[in-house]
Amino acid sequence: MGQVHPLQTPQGGEEASRAQAPAAVRSIDSAHCALCGAKLSARSLRYHLISPQTCDVPITVCHTCHKAALGEGYRPAE
Repeated sequence: MGQVHPLQTPQGGEEASRAQAPAAVRSIDSAHCALCGAKLSARSLRYHLISPQTCDVPITVCHTCHKAALGEGYRPAE
């Protein structure tokens, strides 16, 4: 079996403050299209639209639904 050694912790100064700083987290608006339910991967195009039925809440849709929704009265969220 191999031997395990504990990691060294920084004693002070600039290195200690970097070790304790939280990592930046990027949020993803939606994991699925609000209209068809298709999974939106990190690379897929996302569009934010305003529904003609609810004018306050923007929804996230896929590329295919974006084209269809614009013809149905949805408008781009700004």
